[in-house]
Amino acid sequence: MILRSAAFVAWFGAGAAQAQQPVITFNALERSGFGTTVFDSYSEAGYKFDNNFFYALNSPGQDTIAYAGSAGLTAAALSTTTMTRADGAAFSLDKISLANYVSLLPGAYDVTFVGTKAGGGTVSQTFTVDSSNNFNNSFSNYTFTGFSKLVSASWQEGLLHTYQVDNIRASVSAVPEPGTYAMLLAGLGLLGFMCRRKMPSGHGKL
Repeated sequence: MILRSAAFVAWFGAGAAQAQQPVITFNALERSGFGTTVFDSYSEAGYKFDNNFFYALNSPGQDTIAYAGSAGLTAAALSTTTMTRADGAAFSLDKISLANYVSLLPGAYDVTFVGTKAGGGTVSQTFTVDSSNNFNNSFSNYTFTGFSKLVSASWQEGLLHTYQVDNIRASVSAVPEPGTYAMLLAGLGLLGFMCRRKMPSGHGKL
């Protein structure tokens, strides 16, 4: 019974701080036709995407050459897109999908992501995108390593190659509500009381 109660308390505490892991799909940007949706910022699932150029963010329409099978977020050449939490909380990046957008030259090219850590310092990782066939774009999946406890993540479009991102899997630890703390403390108190009740009556006597 005591072990069962201890397991419940541990499970409850872990559940209270369990990370939320949404997938940012950019589905709200899905459009038919040959046009491109252009905007200055974008928000989804508690995350914000801003660019250092004015109205540089965009998403290709379903009937354009650059469409890669689902709505993706891209930006103007040489511009930098920055991802942050709307509430300012630290977050982690786990996975992302990348596809070519516009390439003036065929062949593969590198895309570098830079994360700024909450405690200072940065982490970076480079992925390779294949643009050998601009008329048959498709998203490929990539996994981040060490992109945890970030205050922001940024990526820059190239001059001869631009690309689009999709299906970003990010996570942020949920902060337990005050009521959650109270219930956890009550559970620990109950566990301590039960342990005390289980002690032999002569325990502690010489």
